Amino acid sequence: MNEIVEETVFLPQVLNTNQIHRQSHKNQHFKEFILWFILLICLLLLAGPFAHHLSYSVPTVKTRTSARHIFSEERALDYLSNLTQYGSRVSNTRGNFDARDYLILQIKRICSMNKRHIQCELDLQNFTNYKHNQLQNILVRVSNTTNKFQNIPSLMLSAHYDSVEFSSGAADDGSGIVILLELLSNLINDLTINFSNVHLIILFTNAEETRLEGSKAFIANHRWRFNVRHFLNVDSSNCNEVANLLRTTSSQLVIDYSRVARPRANVILQKIPRWLRFRSDYDIFNLSYSRLGYDFGYFLDGYTYHTSLDQLSTFKQGVIQDLGDNLAILIRNILLEHNQQINDINDADPLIYFDILSRYLMIYKLSTSILIQKILIILIIIIGIIRIIFDHIYHRKQNFSCNDLHCIYFRFKYPLIIRIISIMIYSISNILSMIVGLVFSLILAWILSKTQPTSWHGNSTLAIFLFSLPCLIGFIIFRYLFDLLHRCILRKCSQKSSEYNTKHLNKIHFDFEQNISVLIIYSLLMIISIYSNSQYFYIILIWSIFICPLYLILIIIEFILHWKQIFEKDFHQLYLPLLISFFPLIHTIEIVNRLLRIFIPMVTPLFSFGWILRGNLIICSIVVIPTLFFLPILQRTGQFIRLLITLLVIFFIVLIVCCIRQPFTKNHPNTFYAEHISKSIYNAEILMNKSFDVSLISQQSTITVNTYHGLVLSPILDQFSIESGHKLYNKACFSSTNCTFDDSFNRQLAVEHIQIESMKNNYSDYRIRIQHVLSYDIRISSLGYIGLTVQNQFDIPRKETIIDINVYPVISRFEINIKTQRCDINDSPFLLLFTRLMPNIVLKGEGSCKAIDDDTTIIINR
Repeated sequence: MNEIVEETVFLPQVLNTNQIHRQSHKNQHFKEFILWFILLICLLLLAGPFAHHLSYSVPTVKTRTSARHIFSEERALDYLSNLTQYGSRVSNTRGNFDARDYLILQIKRICSMNKRHIQCELDLQNFTNYKHNQLQNILVRVSNTTNKFQNIPSLMLSAHYDSVEFSSGAADDGSGIVILLELLSNLINDLTINFSNVHLIILFTNAEETRLEGSKAFIANHRWRFNVRHFLNVDSSNCNEVANLLRTTSSQLVIDYSRVARPRANVILQKIPRWLRFRSDYDIFNLSYSRLGYDFGYFLDGYTYHTSLDQLSTFKQGVIQDLGDNLAILIRNILLEHNQQINDINDADPLIYFDILSRYLMIYKLSTSILIQKILIILIIIIGIIRIIFDHIYHRKQNFSCNDLHCIYFRFKYPLIIRIISIMIYSISNILSMIVGLVFSLILAWILSKTQPTSWHGNSTLAIFLFSLPCLIGFIIFRYLFDLLHRCILRKCSQKSSEYNTKHLNKIHFDFEQNISVLIIYSLLMIISIYSNSQYFYIILIWSIFICPLYLILIIIEFILHWKQIFEKDFHQLYLPLLISFFPLIHTIEIVNRLLRIFIPMVTPLFSFGWILRGNLIICSIVVIPTLFFLPILQRTGQFIRLLITLLVIFFIVLIVCCIRQPFTKNHPNTFYAEHISKSIYNAEILMNKSFDVSLISQQSTITVNTYHGLVLSPILDQFSIESGHKLYNKACFSSTNCTFDDSFNRQLAVEHIQIESMKNNYSDYRIRIQHVLSYDIRISSLGYIGLTVQNQFDIPRKETIIDINVYPVISRFEINIKTQRCDINDSPFLLLFTRLMPNIVLKGEGSCKAIDDDTTIIINR
């Protein structure tokens, strides 16, 4: 009786102990998840700001009193403040001519400081643009007077001095101009350089913004072009962040660039101009494969690119000093011939290169990358097979009893098959979960393109969270579903009772299977990288070189612990993969942020041309594709529901922020373009030997406005009409972003008076005098078989155009067309008023004067 009582008392105690143990086990898992998640957040917060601080730090600015052979940002900005005072420098305008004269004056002043056996040859190359305007490139060659050889190789530095309408072009490309002026002064005053082995050519091109005409003229006609061996082109979109090396004609050239103080380059940037259809003078110089060249510039955060906000006040202190210091080192090495000899200019075995936080340039061959990846794949296969075989032989031949809560060989009749099936399930689940995560993000991009197309505009960090979180959520959901499938298969294959399966199934360790499945994913990615034979997949190796060796080490450690019958998981199972990811994570966040800061300002203006969905997909892809490398590591937590809830909460917070924020601000403005078009028709009945005025018979003047970010324009115009008090007559919108209305803003039209005089001499039949507003861009054409001569076509600018005409006797009626174009904002009361009343919308210009276009047709009846 006593024994029975004791038994009755003991059983509740055992049950209570089991409940306490299970509760303790759950608490332990929860604590591990909290620690793991906190560690993840800390790594992200540390990686982001840490990478940003180091990658975008700038040197101390050198003052004006610094030695002349040392680059000084203050001296360079003095040039820039004088250059930008002329306003817009569109080709063949007053600002363009004044800038040309200023540059010539500064070149002469800099060369006059030379006290050595060095000569400066200034040359003005005349050329004609597509409008038949006479333009000039500015060149100066620095050489040694003691060297009489003619075929000495030259290093050419180039930038363009024209700008677009309404923009003073402080960054584009005033920054390049003033950097080269300061470098010219530095090099002439540097006693260590005598220019005996390599000459220096400085080329300031004109008409770059219109079809790259200045650089084309140099390459086609200038006598110095044959001696150019190296060239450096500097072009920019905005100077509120550091410059990057964008392109090189040969990847071997980055070896020379790696010696600069703060190298900023990445092989992925080489593709950006092609993706964005971006062209500069570099593309023209690169047409000859005998020249070795670099393309530098400020391309991050180009929100003010080609707008009136491209001003000196937007410059970040130190960025000019940063690029100037780097170029000074690179140029001196070339001039002193300390540069590497390029044996393979065609890049048969191209180099992979990327900077590490702007402190060091990592360079290695593509063949080396492929070899390392092959070795990693072989190691994964060998270690995986050896582990499975040794484990199987050991358990089959030894009288070994596993702990029944952990050991596969104790619980299953066909353990080897279970292991192989588990590896397949984990691998397939990872692959499909990554695909689902990508699809989730693409679906979000599609939804945003229909609802909030520019929600991420102006904030690259927001774009990273916005598109990476759906990817993580999709991965976790699908990965959890596969985990349920795996448990279902295990329950059916287990030798134990179903009640036992339900209680203890989760305690079975499949660590090896999970680890090898991660390695299989990385192996597949490395196989893709190998067979693509492309430099641009280098990010796969960056992750694989850290993750794969760690997981191989974990497999070996777990194998040893398993043999010793130690089944309790240690901290390394959960935290080490996360910690080791910190190094590739820093690089990935930094390069993704850099790409976004280039792409976002360039993609959103294309929304008006049907790029709304495509733009969102581009930004989504830049964020999500690198995120996929981090996804398999999430499976180590095993806390899918908790992680999913946490990510959903964060995602909804981010989504709310995107919906309520104003993407367009003063620093990240919306852009628009306006074109004034007037069409005037004059009619004349010619009487013999008389001079008379031509009468106006019809006139029409309209304004066309186009927004560049896909925003609906009509409400913006309605708001402007209310605030300005001007009713917009005959407003018609051909699309949501393009509207036209009558020009009723009292604008002065170009043609003021037309007079015809009958000549009847050997040279002409008629002389037409056209009085018009002062203009630099006046084009005359005829419709009909007549001889037409503009007597004062080279008088630029002018207020009168004189045309002599020869007419065949059989012609009784002919027409003369006069097109006058201007791009001074002061000539447009509408633009002055619109830019003042709409502060978050800024005017964007073109490379030639197109904003004010007055077309006049003279119909002459004989």
